[in-house]
Amino acid sequence: MVRSITFFRTVLAIGAGSWAAALPAQDLGGLLQRSPFGSAVPGPPASAEGPLEFRSVLLDQGEYFFSVFQTATHTALWVGLNEPGNPFTVRSYDEKTETMKVDFQGRSLSLSLKQAKIQAFVQRAPGSPQTMPGQAGGSPNAGPASPADEAGRLARIAEEIRRRRALRQQAVPSSQPPNPKTNANNIP
Repeated sequence: MVRSITFFRTVLAIGAGSWAAALPAQDLGGLLQRSPFGSAVPGPPASAEGPLEFRSVLLDQGEYFFSVFQTATHTALWVGLNEPGNPFTVRSYDEKTETMKVDFQGRSLSLSLKQAKIQAFVQRAPGSPQTMPGQAGGSPNAGPASPADEAGRLARIAEEIRRRRALRQQAVPSSQPPNPKTNANNIP
């Protein structure tokens, strides 16, 4: 039995190897540019600022890395100084002015570090009415209920608990424990 399994595995491995060798060689280098899953969804046109945005800079062990966002493709890349293999090349960086020179599509661009847009948080005035989640009708929170209202609410809750218990007890069939003196064949 072991011998037939080993033989089968050997034949399967040889067959798979010869099948893979018969396939034509394919260039996989272009998969990033020509994805088999489709192209990027076309977005809005490039912003008025330009085709690239300088988003962030990182200094690690004396080497700068830059986050550059491509507005046309909505993708960002982290690249180093003079790093080849990207759609653009960062040529220089001025730390004092936070600007960099980039070669992109045959032209030289000067990009400044993009500043984050900060929006102020608007807080409501202390006396403005607020609604609590679960309040009926979205009525404003007027404070604690009166003792009579609270007692009525608790009485309704207690009544609902009693009603549900009664329903549950009606649904459960009354089963008695088996008599230990008799077995399954009713033999005493």
